[in-house]
Amino acid sequence: MSYDLYFYRRKNNKQSNSEIISELKKLVPKNTSDIDSQINYENERTGVYFLIDFNEPNTEKEDIEIFDWFDDFENLNVNASINFFRPDYFGKEIFPIISHFVDKLDLYILNLQEFDESKHIPLKWTAKELTDHWTEHNSIVSKAHSLEYELKFMDKEKSDYFWSYTSQIDKFENDIKEDIYIPNPFVLQNKDSKELFTAIAWTQGIPLILPKVDFVIILKKYKKLFKNVEESGMIKYQDLLEKFASAFEVYDSENKLLILRQSNADKIKKEFNALPIWKSHKDFGPSVGFDGFVNHR
Repeated sequence: MSYDLYFYRRKNNKQSNSEIISELKKLVPKNTSDIDSQINYENERTGVYFLIDFNEPNTEKEDIEIFDWFDDFENLNVNASINFFRPDYFGKEIFPIISHFVDKLDLYILNLQEFDESKHIPLKWTAKELTDHWTEHNSIVSKAHSLEYELKFMDKEKSDYFWSYTSQIDKFENDIKEDIYIPNPFVLQNKDSKELFTAIAWTQGIPLILPKVDFVIILKKYKKLFKNVEESGMIKYQDLLEKFASAFEVYDSENKLLILRQSNADKIKKEFNALPIWKSHKDFGPSVGFDGFVNHR
């Protein structure tokens, strides 16, 4: 089930359809498609994706009556599809991209999901309008099918923070001049409560940027009876902060990020290896894809 948008140009637009389509393909980043008739936007960091299809002109009478009857507009036969049953941050990432190429190429959007049928004409939709509109519809269909599809739920504030952090990892990597580990977070579902939790992994002796998550999966490395031992498991984020409060510094207060530099990572090795593990992450529950939950139920 998807949210579909159709793109048009005014007939007095000096650019031809082929010129517009050529420029559009340049304006959409992170295209993983190897098919010329499709753009597959996919952000590996955030898990956000959507499709743009370049179609043949309509030949069926019913389709022509819906899509090709506008006097002042020409159908580009291009549409974007954004899936429902996704966290709200999908809209936050996708619609600014769509709005950018729409503004750049002076395009118009036919949005047949609009409840007001008088607006079933090519219009100028802003990024905010599209984001709000998709979010509203996504909420409606998620709530309607929550039980049927056994949709997983995550609080919107938590998932928005999760997305905000992951979307900035590349920026953090460029900004930090030290050799600092910037972890990719992941989502775990507790097998008993079915609740979703965020987590990162952290190895002993490694300096890192620490985002606000629910759990940290630590990997201890130490010697016992002259043998090298590796031990891993989960600890709660808050317990970690209480133990190493003096070792971490504030890196980015707006994004609630802390930093542990190499000198302090070396100092706390003994205390790190003495941390009591709360639970094995394998016993806790399975991982969940970034697109595998919703914010509405």
